[in-house]
Amino acid sequence: MDAVEFLMSVGGVARVGLLKQHGHTSAELQKRGAYQPRHGIWALPTADKDLLTALVNNGHLTCASAAVRYGLWLKDRPTQIHVATKHNRGRGFVRHGGLRVGSEALMPVASVEDTVLHALNCLPDVDAIAVAQSAMRNLGVPREVLEGELRANYFGNARRRLRMADGLSESVPEISARLLFEAEGLPFERQVRISGVGRVDTLIDGWLIVEVNGYQFHSSRAAWRNDMNRLNAAQARGFQVLSFAPEQIWNSADDVMAQIRWFLAQGRPYGRR
Repeated sequence: MDAVEFLMSVGGVARVGLLKQHGHTSAELQKRGAYQPRHGIWALPTADKDLLTALVNNGHLTCASAAVRYGLWLKDRPTQIHVATKHNRGRGFVRHGGLRVGSEALMPVASVEDTVLHALNCLPDVDAIAVAQSAMRNLGVPREVLEGELRANYFGNARRRLRMADGLSESVPEISARLLFEAEGLPFERQVRISGVGRVDTLIDGWLIVEVNGYQFHSSRAAWRNDMNRLNAAQARGFQVLSFAPEQIWNSADDVMAQIRWFLAQGRPYGRR
């Protein structure tokens, strides 16, 4: 792998020290059209802009910006770059403090643990909980590691969000529905297993099933069809069923709650008393 190929493999931008560690010189890169956005850094014209911003500001991508790269759950993709730095210089990005766990990656991206810690302190509830839950569920980040870094009194809100990442909700829409129902004071349970039906997202007052369904949030079309069959089986057993698309939870919460309140006002259906 020559110098340009190596630079491309790390996003098109790297510090001189990293290049030297892998046997590449500045002279090689200069001959091949690379440039120095600042002293000690070499970049290609096609360099990843977010990585370039992080390195130029002597930082690491973190929070929502790193979450996207790790494939963690997010309701909203970041509109600004999130960078962890040890200083207060630079602008044009959301600034986070230095890394607590550190990073061994060749690219300037914070560890998954630091990404979660910054998200818990920065993002709205739904995204903060989603990032934490998906990191623990999908990437095996130990909860105790996160808890250990959030012991200080001023991390109270982050600890609250981490507690809410309890492993029950299985997608961002489910987390969003949970937050909505809690805010509305509904008596509900999550991920309830019903005989002859299977597991349902939410069971309100013991008889009203509410599911948040969208094909894109299922692993396959077959899984989506299976969800439809489950809900049909629930109705056959006397449960009332409401199914909402994720965007209804996100964009039309008042309409969602109006439908749920209407059903609850009718009382338990015959056979569910």
